[in-house]
Amino acid sequence: MTGLASQIAGPFEELGPRWLEALRTNPRELFIPSRAWVSPDDGPGYVIDRDTDVSAWEKAVYSDISIVTQIDDGATPLVDGYAQGRVYSSSNSMPTIVAAELGLLGLHADDHVLEVGTGTGWTAALISGFVGGGQVTSIEIDMAVSRQAQANLKRAGHDDVRVIHGDGTLGHPGGQPYDAVHVTVGAVGASPAWIEQVRPGGTIVFPWMPAWRHGAFVVLRVLGDGTAVGRIESGCSFMMIRSQRPGRLRGLGDDVRKRPARIDPQRIAGEWAASVFLNAMLPGVVCTTEHDGGFVLWAHSDTSVSYVTWEEETGDWVVWCSGDRDLYGEAEEALLRWISWGCPAADRYGYTSTPGGDLIWVDHPGRVVNR
Repeated sequence: MTGLASQIAGPFEELGPRWLEALRTNPRELFIPSRAWVSPDDGPGYVIDRDTDVSAWEKAVYSDISIVTQIDDGATPLVDGYAQGRVYSSSNSMPTIVAAELGLLGLHADDHVLEVGTGTGWTAALISGFVGGGQVTSIEIDMAVSRQAQANLKRAGHDDVRVIHGDGTLGHPGGQPYDAVHVTVGAVGASPAWIEQVRPGGTIVFPWMPAWRHGAFVVLRVLGDGTAVGRIESGCSFMMIRSQRPGRLRGLGDDVRKRPARIDPQRIAGEWAASVFLNAMLPGVVCTTEHDGGFVLWAHSDTSVSYVTWEEETGDWVVWCSGDRDLYGEAEEALLRWISWGCPAADRYGYTSTPGGDLIWVDHPGRVVNR
């Protein structure tokens, strides 16, 4: 592998020669449209267009960056990536993130794999190249995205990847049992359908993206009784499953209450290991931050809002609340509980999915955070 393509080979090399060969035979360029929106982590987004600047297009394709292929479920043109309120709705993920998740699957040759979120079709092609032809079923909720993925896969020689148009949270029972489920979209929890459709001992990897802050890969092993147990792994950020996208940021209502903050919001928002704890303790509560003119934290749910900002008059952080809950107060209590547990580091968290709900634990399944 030479030239630009070698720039994204590193993380696949670390997975072993079989994955590197899958990358070599399924070059990323076959799955990127002529025009797309590039969304780097360290700078402003921009349009790439192969018809007007093939060099810039190729450089982006073989860089470790996410390439957005649809905005607002297709309602917003790709050239308007900065449009007010836009939502990136389909993409080709960063190669390092792709390799990281594929490595967590622990696949073997001839495994039968269900993928949730086909996107451009690149990861389905990589998995098929690893496990062998005819072993991959990929489900995509957007018809236009599904059709384009099928065309991409055909061009890459993967007519045997089965692409299904449907709701990935339901899996695809027609193809079970699977040995693994590979989820390419953020989810607030493990879908019971994924667990039901994987044979005992099989693996599910999904980006856990609860509402509070910071997502992470979760790796589960299926027990065969409707439950699955595993670990919370490295941090990640993905587009959400469409039915689980958080609502728009709410404003404060008429019943505003004001109080001094007990804890600096930068401490609550900045602790990655603590965010796992807060995600477990505050289901359905969304946290967003702003930095223009100072640090501001918003927390909102279906019924309540908290707004935390620095007040020059008092020289301290102030909380403004409305609704039936003091969401920031709940976050303060959750952080203090995390501290009382010894500030468990990110690598100590585990995850159990049961028919009655998902449990987050520290060190062993008996020490549950959200119970």
